[in-house]
Amino acid sequence: MRTPSISTTQLYKNIEILLETDTPLFIHGSPGIGKSYIVADVAKKKGLELVDVRLSQMDPVDLRGVPSIKDEQTVWMPPVFFPKDKESQGILFLDELNSAPPSVQAAIYQLVLNREMGEYKLPKGWRIICAGNRVSDRGVVFRLPSPLVNRMVHLHVEARFEDFKLFGLRENLHHFILGFLSFRPDLLSSEPVMEDDANPAFATPRSYYMLSNILKANPDINAIAPIIYGTIGYSCGMEFSSYVKVYESLPDVAAIYEGNYPEIKNLPALLYALVSALVEYYKNSDRHKKHLLAFAQTLPREFGVMLIKDVIVKDETLALFPAFDVWLEKNGEYIF
Repeated sequence: MRTPSISTTQLYKNIEILLETDTPLFIHGSPGIGKSYIVADVAKKKGLELVDVRLSQMDPVDLRGVPSIKDEQTVWMPPVFFPKDKESQGILFLDELNSAPPSVQAAIYQLVLNREMGEYKLPKGWRIICAGNRVSDRGVVFRLPSPLVNRMVHLHVEARFEDFKLFGLRENLHHFILGFLSFRPDLLSSEPVMEDDANPAFATPRSYYMLSNILKANPDINAIAPIIYGTIGYSCGMEFSSYVKVYESLPDVAAIYEGNYPEIKNLPALLYALVSALVEYYKNSDRHKKHLLAFAQTLPREFGVMLIKDVIVKDETLALFPAFDVWLEKNGEYIF
């Protein structure tokens, strides 16, 4: 039976619970879904230090330390990146644990089980979080020792568009990305292609984030087509490039915010593109708020509600604008 997966939003909540109870956690998930980002974000929000250790790049001696002679006895000198301040608080993030060879897993075994490694002791205020890819992701994965598996809580995380969209709105991802994935949320993640001569790129939240940064600097998709294919894969790249052409038929978004409301064809691809463009162009001003709320009423209800919800993520003060109450009376039952 397949283990149930949780969303990245649920992962945040579960991490907080396990930090409070000092319970080691192993996060299982595909490459590029944001495991390390989420752990770093939790540490930042809670004011905790973060030590990020990529175990697949380590040798056992890197973790246990090198031997030294002290008082005619051999002692192990712990690595400099391990926290030593007894009063400090933080997260020790052991990434790629199941991609590390068995010798490295054995070296980390005592640290996870007893918070010790040789003479080194992890300060009381530190918590341990581990992460790794799944066997089905076709990466290098080694079986973890059963006692180590049994010492941690295991959470399987999957990328879901609703979570990625919230992230994208807050991080101001390029509106081509958000519009495309609103239209084709099933293409947020794709399987890697393993044929020898195939393009090895595949779609993940991380690769779309990379593509967003590229588009902000180079918005001409025709000029950067090979880069698009080399970032999210050929199949997804072709779909993305075809979708972006829809933007050429969009009405003047700036004119909408001036009060000129065009008639819009009820075509899903066009409407998704228009919503993402309106969110991208929106500025926190009374004029934009007024025309945004009015124009949203002219759209099919699903897209009008989507537009307002997305803008609220970008600017929560929209909900305090007087005309919002009028809009909410008509659409409140659809917004939650």
